[in-house]
Amino acid sequence: MSIDKAKWVCAEESVEAPLFQKKITVQNPEDAVIDICGLGFFELYINGIKVDDDLFVPSQSDYTARDLTRAYYPIHDTLDHIVYYKTYDLSAYLQTGENTVEILLGNGWFRQTERIGEGNFSCGTPCLIFSLRVDGREYCSDETLVWRESYITFNNIYRGEKQDHTLALSAWKPVLFAKAPDGALAPDPAPADKIIRKIVPRAVKTENGKTLYDVGENISGFATFRGGEYGEKISVCYAELLWDDMTLKTKTGGDTHIEEYICDGTDRLYHPHFTYHGFRYFEINENVHDISVCVVHSDIDVTSAFHSDNAVLNFLYTATIRSLLANMHGGVISDCPHRERLGYTGDGQLTADVGLLTLDSLSFYEKWMVDIALCQDKTTGHVQHTAPFMGGGGGPGGWGGAIVIVPYMLYLHSGKREILEKYFPNMLLWVNYMESRSEDGLVVREEEKGWCLGDWCTADKVAIPEPFVNTYFLVKNLERMAKIAEILGKPSDIYREKAEKCKQDLVRHYYDAQANTFCGGIQGADAFAFDIGLGNAEMLRSLAKKYDALGEFDTGIFGTEILIRILFENGHADTALMLLSSEKKNSFGAQMLRGETTLCEYWWESWHSHNHHMFGQVTAYLFRYLLGMKTLNGVLTVEPVKHKTALSAEGTLTTRFGKITVKRETTHTEDKITVRSEKETTLIYGEKKFTIPAGMDMGFVFTND
Repeated sequence: MSIDKAKWVCAEESVEAPLFQKKITVQNPEDAVIDICGLGFFELYINGIKVDDDLFVPSQSDYTARDLTRAYYPIHDTLDHIVYYKTYDLSAYLQTGENTVEILLGNGWFRQTERIGEGNFSCGTPCLIFSLRVDGREYCSDETLVWRESYITFNNIYRGEKQDHTLALSAWKPVLFAKAPDGALAPDPAPADKIIRKIVPRAVKTENGKTLYDVGENISGFATFRGGEYGEKISVCYAELLWDDMTLKTKTGGDTHIEEYICDGTDRLYHPHFTYHGFRYFEINENVHDISVCVVHSDIDVTSAFHSDNAVLNFLYTATIRSLLANMHGGVISDCPHRERLGYTGDGQLTADVGLLTLDSLSFYEKWMVDIALCQDKTTGHVQHTAPFMGGGGGPGGWGGAIVIVPYMLYLHSGKREILEKYFPNMLLWVNYMESRSEDGLVVREEEKGWCLGDWCTADKVAIPEPFVNTYFLVKNLERMAKIAEILGKPSDIYREKAEKCKQDLVRHYYDAQANTFCGGIQGADAFAFDIGLGNAEMLRSLAKKYDALGEFDTGIFGTEILIRILFENGHADTALMLLSSEKKNSFGAQMLRGETTLCEYWWESWHSHNHHMFGQVTAYLFRYLLGMKTLNGVLTVEPVKHKTALSAEGTLTTRFGKITVKRETTHTEDKITVRSEKETTLIYGEKKFTIPAGMDMGFVFTND
């Protein structure tokens, strides 16, 4: 019997975190395996010992059909669904003789009824299914299981968790049968969340019986502690920011993150089971001890390094890595780890490239791409703003375009042609949707009553026209689809023809020939145009001149990436480096000077999120353009762009050739580049091909004129 032949079981609906139990007798525990899914989250115990160190499993998905009329814009559920299960080897946990198998369930994303700003998407009562094979026998979830209430009296992925360790154990009760989710069961493909590292926080002040702690960086995770008298209530409250009076800014974004523990007087370690928080500061009762902070996110290795003699560039790299990791949970790249926690397609597609470049994250993004495809409306082709779909606002281009951008990035980083083959029909459906939302050649609307954003989080109020941005994304992705079609051996001319028609419409609506600019050049508009072949040399010179004079960004999340890339690629690397290094108000340097440790949602200091990764794609260009590190067709290419800014920088990437390090020292007179590979590697530099012996440096020196 396989897991999908077992029975879904549950406890009474009112119970927050039920504990299920089954007794089994084992003669030979070798080769014991369990396939298990507990929704929303589960923890598995054998004889009181937790199996594995996974947290918040299984991975989040669009589990089942729901009432979606309560979203920002009402839609019919034409989405697809999937439910993931985990497989664990139990050989080291089972013993000869009788064994107790217990599963603790939490609400997770399956029953989330507390934060409903984007809509109420609860899927129902938490439920459980499993198949355990040992001794040639199979034990499945069925009517022989029993359950009782645990000491967890409340748990919510946003609001926190409450535990009462003084509760008397309730009697065991027979399980109830649960309605199976609509999603088919599938093995969980994503790396699970784990405690990645621990931090000892710094006490800031003690007042009114509470001590305020500073973790020293903005993280996702939770605090742990020991202590507390019998019956004493210990509260832990989290926040990203402090008010001027050094109290927690707990209403950042409208949410309060708190845990409450009623202690039993033992020296147990207190921690939440089914929630994490995005925070830098927390407050806890002063009479507890052994306080530690667990940094929790998907178990993904950092496979890159960057350092330079420019403090802002160093901050940009470090803050991008921290922001990405803090938003990687359950196979979903969220926007922020504290307020929304949703897999916004706009944020995720923007940084998929840098995430794949700097982190060992291929399986993570492959799983998230499944979420994007599942939440595409199969009738209209509309791609939801969040994946898995949990409501939220966005637009048809920068957000919906993830259906093209993410598979293309996965292909570029992995060489897996089958990824493009799999999602090409989804791309075609999205193009049809964009065309159906167009008038007079421009993409002008999205869903009725829904958002139709263009760019987002510009330095001032968004002024670049939404139809201009959304039509840009249609053109850009049609051009990508032409390349994809050629890779797949499909006709490609139709996509180029469609793109050319859209370009003509953009020129007709937005180009001022006399001023030689699009949309008056506002908020990087000319960079958008240049990126799809609508610019000219004079427009490019004016673009660089504008930002040389401005000395900071006025662009939003899409315009910033496009602007920096266009400047690097077209002979204005010094302007790009100046913007990336700027310390003016709307810059990464300003965030560094404010003491931020992750990237902010808005350029200026505000109550909004201080842990958003969406501006972080420009970090990829430190490697790709400043250091020139590229791989193509099984060959390492080092092609740094020319610049005259005095700068020393070194970067490392783990590639199919192993670990590659490039060091560049640029002075006003000389440019020296050194390449090192841990394996013997073929290198193309300019028009020449070299072989780099393993572990040896190969240097190139050029006159900087």
